[in-house]
Amino acid sequence: MTRFRRRGQYEFARPAMRGVGTVLAGGGLVALAAVYAVALWRMPDWMHQHDPKDRHSARLLVVSAGGAVVVAVSLLYTARSYRLSHRGQVTDRFTKALERLSSGDIDARLGGIHALAHVAADSRPHHDDVVEVLEAFLRRRAPKARRDDGPALAPRPRMPERPDSDVQAALTALGRRPRRPERRNLDLSDLHLARARLADLDLRNVYLRGADLRGANLGRIFLASAILREANLRGASLDGGNLVGASLVDADLRDASLERTNLEGAILRNASLRRAWLWSAILRGASLRGVDLGEAGLSYADLRGTRLEGLNLEGADLRGANLRRATLRGVDLRGANLTGASLEGADLRDVTGWSEREIRAAAKVDERTRF
Repeated sequence: MTRFRRRGQYEFARPAMRGVGTVLAGGGLVALAAVYAVALWRMPDWMHQHDPKDRHSARLLVVSAGGAVVVAVSLLYTARSYRLSHRGQVTDRFTKALERLSSGDIDARLGGIHALAHVAADSRPHHDDVVEVLEAFLRRRAPKARRDDGPALAPRPRMPERPDSDVQAALTALGRRPRRPERRNLDLSDLHLARARLADLDLRNVYLRGADLRGANLGRIFLASAILREANLRGASLDGGNLVGASLVDADLRDASLERTNLEGAILRNASLRRAWLWSAILRGASLRGVDLGEAGLSYADLRGTRLEGLNLEGADLRGANLRRATLRGVDLRGANLTGASLEGADLRDVTGWSEREIRAAAKVDERTRF
């Protein structure tokens, strides 16, 4: 629909079409004038008025109706002029903000970022342009994530401990942009964003593949359906976040805090959650094949119906966890704490580190639990 509308706008902008439009508009005005003159002359007869005063009143009614039409047309043109003027002002603001982004002064760049955020809030037509400009700015200003921290033949440049002020401001502006349909998903993959402040931001459907977010503050972030494949989230705080349906395949979440985080339906295949804190987290329906949950804090986590088959849960804290109907077949539970865990209907065959008697004594089981 948008493509056809733009094509129509292009066709009507051609000189020949503008000439045809002018002729048609002129013809329409002449026809309206003729109709108005006829109505002014014939209205008393159409209303069957014979008294001179009543005939005068009938013609006044026509004059009033004509005046109302003129006022309505004037208002429409005024509204159109205002809209065009407003669009011109917004375009001018957008252009000046772009000039500020290329400045060598940090304060000028910050001003440009905030100006672009206001442009996106005020103008729907400029929304996608602002998002693309800020994304390009981040790719230009933030360094590329370093995948391998091992020894190198040549000295490596030192990575910043936290994002620069302008990079942080651009991230905040993107996370707080108005929710509108966009041409494409935001792509911040492979960027070094360690210790970034992303709390309370809305980054649903964002691409963060391979991004370095070590130690970042992602509390209460909205990352539903986001792509975080191979992302480094070691030591990051995702407390209270929404990662429903997010892809965290091969992600590094060691020592991360995911307290009360919603990971329902998330894909965590081969991710490392060693020593991660998942108190009261929601993991039901998540794909956890190959996940390392060694020493993870899973107390009171919701793992109902989750497949944990063959996983490493050595030393994990599962106190009070909801594991009803979960599959733990072949799971390594050596040193794990199962006190008060709900294991009704769970599959605990071939579990390592706990005997059936010990599980029955520590956790809640029923006749459906399989040992």
